[in-house]
Amino acid sequence: MRLFYRFRQFFGGVFARVSAAERCEADAVLNPLARAWFHSLPRDLQWHGLQVMHDLKRAGVDRSDVLTAALLHDAGKALGPNGPVVRALIVLLRQLAPAWSARRQRLDYRAARGIDRMLAIAYQHPEIAAEKAAACGCAAVTIALIRHHQEYDRGPHDPLLQLLQQADNEN
Repeated sequence: MRLFYRFRQFFGGVFARVSAAERCEADAVLNPLARAWFHSLPRDLQWHGLQVMHDLKRAGVDRSDVLTAALLHDAGKALGPNGPVVRALIVLLRQLAPAWSARRQRLDYRAARGIDRMLAIAYQHPEIAAEKAAACGCAAVTIALIRHHQEYDRGPHDPLLQLLQQADNEN
């Protein structure tokens, strides 16, 4: 586990701030339904998506479909208990009890409760977010990037996915 990264991620989420200018920056790439969804997310998820988008822009990405994926790739996490403390607990459970926590990835998150639900959503958040992105009318590229952003074996074969994964891993 990259300890410094996890501390930075935790405290970044705890102290996350999203300015009006950053919201306008996000609004410029999101369609109206995706914009409403983004604004409904917890502040730390908005902040994380913006950080990933900023990294992609610094890497020269200016496609709205890719920047939309950056903003919304983790939005499925908002379906369950969330926040930096919950995400820290999930990371710890995955590290300390990998087999036990991995079994939760196959649970139906809609029926699961407590820690089971929390872990099921953590594992399934890419698919949850991809389905919501499709319902919001996002582009096929956006949906695919969101759906596969945790599949690192795909990254080397898809340069856009690899860029998203790199930016996500830095934030």
